[in-house]
Amino acid sequence: MTYGQIPLSWASQQASAAVAGGLSLDRLFDRALITPKFGDERDQISPLQLMVFYAAIVLETDDGTHSMVRHRHAPATGPLGFRILFGSVNLGDGLLALSKFYEVSSRSIRMRLSTEADQAFLAIQVEDERGGGMLMEDILLTYLYLGLTCFLGRPFPAAWVGTRDASHFSLGSLHHVIGSPVRFHSCAGVSFPKALLGSRPPIGGVDEFSWRPMDVALSMIATPRHPQPGVTIRDLRVDAQAADHMMAPSTYRRMMARNGLGLRQVRERALLDAGLDLLTTRSYSVEAIAADLGYSDAKSFRRFVKRATGRTPSQLREDAAPGVSATQLRARLKDILGLTPL
Repeated sequence: MTYGQIPLSWASQQASAAVAGGLSLDRLFDRALITPKFGDERDQISPLQLMVFYAAIVLETDDGTHSMVRHRHAPATGPLGFRILFGSVNLGDGLLALSKFYEVSSRSIRMRLSTEADQAFLAIQVEDERGGGMLMEDILLTYLYLGLTCFLGRPFPAAWVGTRDASHFSLGSLHHVIGSPVRFHSCAGVSFPKALLGSRPPIGGVDEFSWRPMDVALSMIATPRHPQPGVTIRDLRVDAQAADHMMAPSTYRRMMARNGLGLRQVRERALLDAGLDLLTTRSYSVEAIAADLGYSDAKSFRRFVKRATGRTPSQLREDAAPGVSATQLRARLKDILGLTPL
């Protein structure tokens, strides 16, 4: 599987209950601008396409749980929850208020905020009577991540993501949207620096809570993260990475060690992310991309990409084209959210 991509077969599981109820999977693919190319496990979609696919399912089912759990979840609940979060004094108060909100507004979803030492953990639990609880937990974590990213005004620095799904395709790797290590845990949730709980909401607030938080967050996480000209990802230092997580360098090193990822692995992930951005969104030669990322020759870069993805740079480009642009996907997402009853 290509890093940063989602197997279409896994994404399709999110619509399994709706399809069993008579909804056409082809119709959902069409709404989400998804065109299967191979018809097997090689078909993959981008995180942004996954967001559009989720929105299409909610529109077609009029249910925020995609009809996967016993009790319907009104589509308006998510935007209303964001309104509560952004209207709070700080992130900690907002998450506590959000937990209370779901307690009284949903019979299926529960949230719980806890802290230990310098870390906080937001747990999400969805009832599992129909077998869709674990899938729904991942959907809610992804949706919440977009709101938290908009709240902070930068990608939310999650330390790790917990899942109780032993077959989750990102287990032992990085989450397909959140970008943090995924580990098997007793409950689904996200761990993050406790210091973030004091963060204030955006100055001026947000005037619309369906499309706007997602638009702001998606514009941040969809931006190619390759370095500025003259700087390579290998030049990134641990102090810069620690500062992004609001931690001392020594604390950041210990956190990465607990999560099973060394600093070298983190840099390699960032390097791969940058390489894939350039390969699939630019027409630069492989030699030029290798030089831009600090490789002494293109051969070393090709070996690195092949080892990390199982595909050569040329194959990755072939897989990615023809594709749907981020601009098209965001426009479609906005249209779908505009049609969703709120």
